[in-house]
Amino acid sequence: MTTHERADCARINMEIVKLNYPEQWPIVHACSGSSYEKYIEDELVSCQPLTIIDGALNLVRKSFRAAADKYNPDYIIHLDADTWVFDQGLLQRYIELLARDDKAIIAASSWSTDQRPKWRQSKNPLVRLKGHLAKLMNGVGIDFGIRRKDTLSTQFFIAKNDPRFLELLETLAPVEGHTLETDFYAAVVKNFGPKAIIGMVEREPVHPENRHWCPQMTLHCQHWPEQLPRPAGMAAGVVADGRYADGVSGQYDIPGKKDVLKARGFSHLGPAMRRLLESTDLSYYNAKAKRY
Repeated sequence: MTTHERADCARINMEIVKLNYPEQWPIVHACSGSSYEKYIEDELVSCQPLTIIDGALNLVRKSFRAAADKYNPDYIIHLDADTWVFDQGLLQRYIELLARDDKAIIAASSWSTDQRPKWRQSKNPLVRLKGHLAKLMNGVGIDFGIRRKDTLSTQFFIAKNDPRFLELLETLAPVEGHTLETDFYAAVVKNFGPKAIIGMVEREPVHPENRHWCPQMTLHCQHWPEQLPRPAGMAAGVVADGRYADGVSGQYDIPGKKDVLKARGFSHLGPAMRRLLESTDLSYYNAKAKRY
């Protein structure tokens, strides 16, 4: 688990794993927040805050190295602090897929973007035409309209504890102008080949529909405590099943952490969970993290 400015999310994430997962798993937590004190994680790795890409990569490196050295597990699950997965069974299912495939090294979603809603809403007739073409091509199995497919989410993934993978993390050098997700994908393919990746298909495409909230995976990545109010003038855009209507991207109309925690109804509530559920003033929650 890795954290920068989202310590309240991290504490509840630990309570989800430690108090509510049927099978007990150790937690190694790499944190770059100077004021954070050890909670219920098994190992705390303190890191210096760095720029967003270098900092994120450093936290992953340090947490993976500590987990491998301390526990030498068969598999390591990486979660950003604000990325909650309620169903341990989903994680176990992807671990089983990795176990059955000798060539596989990592299970992850891409960091892809769906262009089709924006095309269909465009005022430019040529751009709208692309939206119609996408619909026709998608109907015959051609995946047209999804960008950034050649990426891997660094926010949440499961990897085999393979020394070669740890070396990949240690030697991964972000390229200026790239996202970390782009360089991570390229490094995995270069070192292990495309068959090393098991895709988390429930979350595809990630943006805009599955970035902050993916009910199929019981995955919640929003870091704000309650549903954000829609800005004045922005049309509502969520249809009945909770997915975005055309042209909508962002976090509005998505339940906040308090909402999803309450709806889940965990049997065992830790102190951090109780504070969020019982507080009326939520300004304390991830106070240093932006809420938009």
